Amino acid sequence: MARTPEYPTNVEPLVVADAIAESRILLGDNRDIFSSIPDKSVDLIVTDPPYAINYRSNRRTVLPKYNHIALDDSTEWIASFCEHAIRILRDNRHMYCFCRWDTYPKFFQCLEVAGFTMKRTLVWVKDNHGSGDLRGDYAPQDEWIIFASKGRRFLNTPRISNVIEVPRIASVKLRHPTEKPIDLLKILIDKSTPPRVFGDYSQEPYLVFDPFMGSGTTGVAATSLGHRFLGIEMNEEYYEVARERLPEAKIRLIEKLVKGRAAI
Repeated sequence: MARTPEYPTNVEPLVVADAIAESRILLGDNRDIFSSIPDKSVDLIVTDPPYAINYRSNRRTVLPKYNHIALDDSTEWIASFCEHAIRILRDNRHMYCFCRWDTYPKFFQCLEVAGFTMKRTLVWVKDNHGSGDLRGDYAPQDEWIIFASKGRRFLNTPRISNVIEVPRIASVKLRHPTEKPIDLLKILIDKSTPPRVFGDYSQEPYLVFDPFMGSGTTGVAATSLGHRFLGIEMNEEYYEVARERLPEAKIRLIEKLVKGRAAI
């Protein structure tokens, strides 16, 4: 029997076609919304939370610079976030949490205390480096991704390295100051979800959750792989960007399927 989706319903679903999994996005502070998400109701968490470094990108020199990211000036929210994450995640499921070297210990500790099994740190290697201390430090070219598990679930084959090389998004194309490449997120989602085949309804789509949705890239990646998505974003500007991108991603998926490519 098909499982009834369980997630907040106070937002209109972004439905393009019945054959394609639906997505829902919420505008608001996830600290106020988490309690409305039922226990064990999401299948995968992929998120890029604020790194608690009061970040503001200085790479833009022609286009306007982005504002500071909300919740990026404190670590007080991290423990509660981790507790909610393990509560709402189904058993034998995975979580991917982006971070960086200096705040990694805090995220790692809170995830472990919450009850996650800490599996591995993935390293995303970019095709060019950032700025930082130009003369007193090495040029940063990586970000870290904590891979954690609730119970045990096998990764899809083939087995790949924990060092993943994917080009970063060009500054002029960014919709969000810390936007991640779709190809990177698709790798993570693909390894931790069952493959979808159009017309085969024996395998339900997973519900992929991102409580720090930003401009919706996790949702676009999940949609492109045929899975459902739930996202939360507190910045109205980025929420609206995501609201436009998700239906577009579904249309592209439908077009691909119509052309006869059965495997999602």
